[in-house]
Amino acid sequence: MEEIKRIAEEIFEEIVNIRRTLHRHPELGFREFKTAELICQHLEALGIPYEKNVAQTGVVGLLEVDKNAKTLLMRADMDALPTREESNCPFKSEIDGQMHACGHDAHVSIVLGAATILSRLKDKLQCNVKFVFQPAEEVEGGAEPMIAEGVMENPKVDAAVGGHVMNSVEAGTIGIKYGEMMACPDDFHMDIHGRGGHGAYPHNCIDPIAIGVQILTAWNALSARYTTPVEKHLISTNVFQAGTCFNIIPDDVHIEGTVRVFNEDLRQQLAKRMKELAEQIAAAFGATCDFEYVFRYPPLVNDKSMVDAVRDSAAKIIGADNVVELTEPSMGGEDFAYFGQLVPSCFINYGTGNKAQGITQPLHNSKFTIDEAGIKTGMMVLSQFALDFA
Repeated sequence: MEEIKRIAEEIFEEIVNIRRTLHRHPELGFREFKTAELICQHLEALGIPYEKNVAQTGVVGLLEVDKNAKTLLMRADMDALPTREESNCPFKSEIDGQMHACGHDAHVSIVLGAATILSRLKDKLQCNVKFVFQPAEEVEGGAEPMIAEGVMENPKVDAAVGGHVMNSVEAGTIGIKYGEMMACPDDFHMDIHGRGGHGAYPHNCIDPIAIGVQILTAWNALSARYTTPVEKHLISTNVFQAGTCFNIIPDDVHIEGTVRVFNEDLRQQLAKRMKELAEQIAAAFGATCDFEYVFRYPPLVNDKSMVDAVRDSAAKIIGADNVVELTEPSMGGEDFAYFGQLVPSCFINYGTGNKAQGITQPLHNSKFTIDEAGIKTGMMVLSQFALDFA
């Protein structure tokens, strides 16, 4: 335990510099070429064998102690967001319109920090550790293609751990959650085809705007009255595009949004009923409707025994008072869930908030920043857990 703290202190400046380098040079999903190159250089310097170009830009390092030992997968996502950074930090993004507004630069740094610590304490490890640097969490999702390319094999993975920075959790602490942690982030796309015309003569038209409003109202009723109120879910319509002029009824309306849910049966039910309501309401008014429901990542559900183990390890290294149990799941999504479908897993929140310093920005905000002290806490917790895992 004391060795972990000592090494973490020694390497902290180096790891922070890695984070700041990544922050200056954010790359979007499946285009994380320089990010992957930096990761490979660091793993090579540590003497950790690695495989690159996994699922296009992914990197997998392996710290192997015994072919017959269990293997722990430790995951970090790498991609940035298509957002213009508006913070004033000295290592601000140098790529206009791209930013690490979700903290994946910190995730990479935390796992590289853990790799550094564990490489120095290899003689104390009782398990093999796979360091998985995953592309494209923000878009199509890189976890599933990495799994398809064999990341869970050779050696076979027995458990997985990952995490996400969170400014609602104070730096120096971590947040843990039993059971349901994050929802499935599905989306839907709909085009309503009516008949346009003059706004003064709506009776000669089939108004797709009015029909769209009726569909949205029906979806709200579906969510509020025709699904069980005890299941956490939401239907959020966030795009409604129609019209070009104040006195013209358009031919078409385009609508998009997201559905968040934890229960697979309810997920299927919502997809089916949303489509039925949209098509039937459109038909009742003489319009047609093209509705597509896209099933994205599965819900992220933590394994109880893994959460217990992470909690115990974290308490050892940062103190039990600094392990915060989260009571409410997030309606956000995370493709780490794919690893959790295959092996016992635990996803945690790395505390990076600092109210005293005004570091409270939410994820995906153009002014998002973190208290970098949370990086040290994260890499120490991951390292202690790996040393305890057997």
